[in-house]
This record gives sequence, C-alpha cells and structure tokens, in this order.
Amino acid sequence: MPNMRLIKRSYGEATAALAVLVIALVIVRAIAEAQPLWLVAAIPWGAYALYLGLLMTRLVVVQRRHPWVQLTVAAVGIIASFAVGPFAVAVAATGLAVILGYNYWYSAQHVSTRPVAVDEPLPLFPLTTVNGDVVDSSVLTHEPHVIMFIRGNWCPFCMAQVAQIADQYRELDRRGVRVAIISPQKPEDTVELSQRFDIPVTFYIDADGAAAAVLDLVQSGGTPVIFGAGTDGDTVVPTVIITDRTGMVLWAEQTDNHRVRPEPTTFLDVFDQHGIRAR
Repeated sequence: MPNMRLIKRSYGEATAALAVLVIALVIVRAIAEAQPLWLVAAIPWGAYALYLGLLMTRLVVVQRRHPWVQLTVAAVGIIASFAVGPFAVAVAATGLAVILGYNYWYSAQHVSTRPVAVDEPLPLFPLTTVNGDVVDSSVLTHEPHVIMFIRGNWCPFCMAQVAQIADQYRELDRRGVRVAIISPQKPEDTVELSQRFDIPVTFYIDADGAAAAVLDLVQSGGTPVIFGAGTDGDTVVPTVIITDRTGMVLWAEQTDNHRVRPEPTTFLDVFDQHGIRAR
C-alpha cells in the first residue's frame, strides 16, 4: 500500500510537527480563556516531543521495549484533563495515541520468513566495501565474527549500538573476533561512519539492499522521508549474526522493534559459551 508506506516514512516528522502545533494551540487557548488547567491537555504531546528531541540529539537513547515513562506521563495528562472538559481529554488522548503509534506501529519491524539459522553456515549474500570492491559474505567466514546490519548514520539507535560495540571491541579482539557492520545507506555515509570510529571494524555497503533481500530483512518504508539513505525509502531490519571461524552461525537476533537492540555483553556470553575466549 503506497499511501501507508508514505505515512510510515513521514510518521516521525509529521507527528513531531503536530506535537509542536498542538502544544502552541493549547498554550494560546489557556491564555485566551485564562484557564491554566488547559495546559494539562498538552502533557502527552510534550512528553512525546521531548522524547523525540532527546532522541534526535542523541542525548538519551533508551533501548527498552515499552515506553513506560511516556505512557505514565500521558496517562497523568489524560486524567488531569477531565478537570477541564471533554475536548481537553480528547486532545490529551490523541497525544497518547501518537505515542502508542510511534512505539508499537512505526517502530515495529518486518519479521523474516527465512531467518538466519543457528548451527548452519552463514548464507551467501553480496556486499560492497567502502573502497567500492564487490565481494560476498564468504569474506566473513574465516574468523569469528559479529555481523551487524544497521539502518544508517541517521538512526540514533543504530549509532548507539555501534558506539556500544566500539566500547566492547577490546574484549572481542582478545577472543580473536572481528566486527563487520553492514548498512544500505549511501556509500559516502558509510565511509563517514568508518572514519568516525577509530577501531578496526570493517564496514560494508549493502548496495540496493541486495543482502537484506537475500536474508528477507528488508524493512519497507523504514527510512524517514527527510533522509535519502536506503533503497528508495526501504532499509534493513536491525540484525546481529555471530559466527565462528568456519562461518557457522552461533547466534542470530533480528529485532522486532527498531528501538530494541541486544546488549554487547550478550555477544561475549555467546563466544564464551562456545569456547571462544580471550587469548
């Protein structure tokens, strides 16, 4: 459904603008009617706008499945709005609906019909190096690897995930583990990302989303409209695959919500369980 795809691509930006507009209108109404209580109707919208603002500035990136703080604040706003009237309640309730839409619809990810299987060889899929060389996933099968598919530089959750793996790199290196980070974003963005983190991580480009297509990890309409990254607005479902030195898959996790990513300590536990310990 093209229209639904466009709605999903524009949801974050459209609802952020709507939140600012609603907050402004509520303030104007509160002043015009000399009714300060009207401000409680804007509480859910304020919580949502604050969350998006902190997220986009990367001051706060909380990777939790349920947005308890936002939901609690929104509930308080709705309850308090009953003291103002039905219209105020409707305004506050709409703010809650936007929060729920962001966290449980917009953030939901495609579930692969053929997920990467543990105890089987890493599937063959195409890749491109930051130098423009065309290779395939066989280059990842000669050493233990943490293979991360990320959406791109524009995604604060992905950047937090890359920063976390950078913090854990020494522990992984002691085990002889290499890290490969793959993204369908524009080549120049991947080059910039490779230069940003001063660690020996190998970065690859998933040109035209070909690797994601092979693994059935394409997230339709997953790239916001304000970004030109990805494959015509599509992106990849954030996924981590761990392999041993023969290219056998030891562990794999495909997120079902783009806000939730595995902790890097999980990767160390997987290697420890399979006898790949610090040298």
